Amino acid sequence: MPKIVDHEERRRAIIKATWRVIARQGIANATTREIAKEANCSSGVLAHYFKDKADIMASAMRAAHNEVVERVAGTKLTGIAALREYMLECLPLDKRRRLLASIEVSFWGQAVGNKQLIAINGDELDTYQGRVRRRLVEAEAAGELQPGVNIDRTIRELHVLMDGLSVQAALYKGSASREEQVRMLDEVLARIVSKK
Repeated sequence: MPKIVDHEERRRAIIKATWRVIARQGIANATTREIAKEANCSSGVLAHYFKDKADIMASAMRAAHNEVVERVAGTKLTGIAALREYMLECLPLDKRRRLLASIEVSFWGQAVGNKQLIAINGDELDTYQGRVRRRLVEAEAAGELQPGVNIDRTIRELHVLMDGLSVQAALYKGSASREEQVRMLDEVLARIVSKK
């Protein structure tokens, strides 16, 4: 009797294989042939689940984002505490999160000049900003923010912090330590939190 294949499970396995190839060999060597080999399948099987390499990279990036979201999904925190928790999950603080940062940075390299991938990245950015905005609005309503805090500017600052640290973690051996990253985040938050 032939084995029944769970298509979503197979897609996830290919995405995880893509992560391993990127982590081990870098984006330039993450060919569909290498990904198929790592996933223990043929290139034909790969083509059944993904249109092309760009589709694989987009799916790998979305899966990385989903992992972050899943880790904070059950939180009981709100406002600034929830924002800090979410940002800590987004930052490349440990080996696993540095891998996710490398996947993100690798995706950006693929996206340059590709309108479809740029649009996907824009959608993911909108989702990230929406999560940060929701927490800042909660904080403002709870009186946790200083009067006159510019929420849009704060969202951009947190986004630049996250992306900058992610690029450094992916490309630079001497990137910021966990402690330095946490301190930088806390300094941004300290500037907007009410002093009362």
